[in-house]
Amino acid sequence: MNPNYFKANFKIAIKSKKNFLLVCLLIIFMTFFLFVVESQEIGDGVRQWRDYAESVQVNTDYFDGSSLRNKRYKQTYDNLNKQSAYIADLQNGEAFNDPQSYLKGSENLIKTMIAGYRNNYKGAKTLNVPAKYELYQRLVSYKYLYKHHIPIVMNSESSSTYLIYILSLVGCFIFLYVLFVSSDVWMLKLNHPTVLKNIPYRIEDEVKGKININLALTVIPLLIGMIGAYLFAGIRNGFSDLRYPDVFYFTKITAISLWLYCLLFLLYSIVIVIFATSLTLVLNQITKNVYLSILIGMFVYTISFLPEKMSKYFLWLPSTYLNITKVFNGTVANITKFSFVNCYMGVFVLMVWSLILMISFRCLVDKGRDA
Repeated sequence: MNPNYFKANFKIAIKSKKNFLLVCLLIIFMTFFLFVVESQEIGDGVRQWRDYAESVQVNTDYFDGSSLRNKRYKQTYDNLNKQSAYIADLQNGEAFNDPQSYLKGSENLIKTMIAGYRNNYKGAKTLNVPAKYELYQRLVSYKYLYKHHIPIVMNSESSSTYLIYILSLVGCFIFLYVLFVSSDVWMLKLNHPTVLKNIPYRIEDEVKGKININLALTVIPLLIGMIGAYLFAGIRNGFSDLRYPDVFYFTKITAISLWLYCLLFLLYSIVIVIFATSLTLVLNQITKNVYLSILIGMFVYTISFLPEKMSKYFLWLPSTYLNITKVFNGTVANITKFSFVNCYMGVFVLMVWSLILMISFRCLVDKGRDA
């Protein structure tokens, strides 16, 4: 890569007011969204279990002698009573004095809640039970905490739990962030009379330069945001272990330590940057309009929100793998019903499409030169 060409492009990029604003907003959002979490009590586990206990009690009272003659209704009734017993044990003050006992009790409760789906909680019409897949996510987290003797944190306000929560949000829109960064007007036309006109131009320089610049404008703010979120939440509400578990999907749902999740998040973000940059290079060459390129890029992203029944038909499209949170926690695999749909599959598909887009960009540039 021509270093002069890269330096000139990088100076243009960092001087962009829009890029500076986006970088600052990302860091500020990741660090100070904690105030929203605190005010709204997001992730308050104690309140969630209390509300669920009330829902179990209300639905248990719905059953009467006549309804219990129905076998499926009786199964639900017995399951709810079993859940009530586990909840009562968890609410016992002594349980909190023994974290391991609390985690084991929580694990038994989650297993009982999952068992209730065998007959889809027949007769408990208003039961506010979490989705089955969400229960499996909680189960692997409780098992991880129990295995590694890590005390559970019942909110999203401590250093580790807040970082887990904020990454789940950022993972949903990081592609859009990169799209806005990479679709800026500093993407130069080949015949633009700038200081670059006397620097030998190669297509490889254009692609590598834009990717490296966008990596700097994405990965560095993400890393700063992670550190800021962890430290700020820790100072305000207490520090928790970086080994605290976050849900992750390989070929089955499991839990991994937070520090490893952060590392994988950054690595996958690099792949997102490569794809998004390749996409915008091609779109800018075709449309000659930054705003239209952004609109088309947003359309590519929204394909992932099509009805679940259609998701399995888009496995080879990049849209399926642009939401890091859904890929990492196994939501995509759960929706498509294909166990191989994980982060490795996402990297493969996105890199293949990136290669296709880079080749297309080269063809478009060569065609423009010949015209």
